[in-house]
Amino acid sequence: MKTRWAVIGRGFNGWHAAAPNVTSSGGHLDDYLWRGEPTTGYASEAAEGALVYDAEACEADEAGRNAYIDLVLRGPMLDCALPPDGVSKFSLEGRQAARRMLDGLQGAFATYATLAQDEKFTGLDYVGLGIYEALLRRVPGIKIGRVRGGKVIWE
Repeated sequence: MKTRWAVIGRGFNGWHAAAPNVTSSGGHLDDYLWRGEPTTGYASEAAEGALVYDAEACEADEAGRNAYIDLVLRGPMLDCALPPDGVSKFSLEGRQAARRMLDGLQGAFATYATLAQDEKFTGLDYVGLGIYEALLRRVPGIKIGRVRGGKVIWE
């Protein structure tokens, strides 16, 4: 059975897609030729009504760029297996493990382990698609659409 993507997105570094318990990156939104053979893109493989977002235009706008980067780095991550309004908070056990590992971590890993000690930090939490879409809609300049019949219809 082929994956039916629930969300397809483009940040500043290409297209990616997600469905419950599976993600993909580096793909194409539309169908394309690979080594001369027709290959399906994410839109053709998506569930009907799948959310599509495109943050590429945000990169050139300071407010949009900063809002999108803030969402990606400090906001919660998407978990398509959660209900649309579901939230899975980073656990106390996870915070404690991160604290124990701090001495051996460097760079961004050390930064996230430090930030994880604050229960208000949401960068290691997960949210359902409905909440994630609402967060995306707060980003100035982001394009939002839905897959209809294997094609993206932009708002």
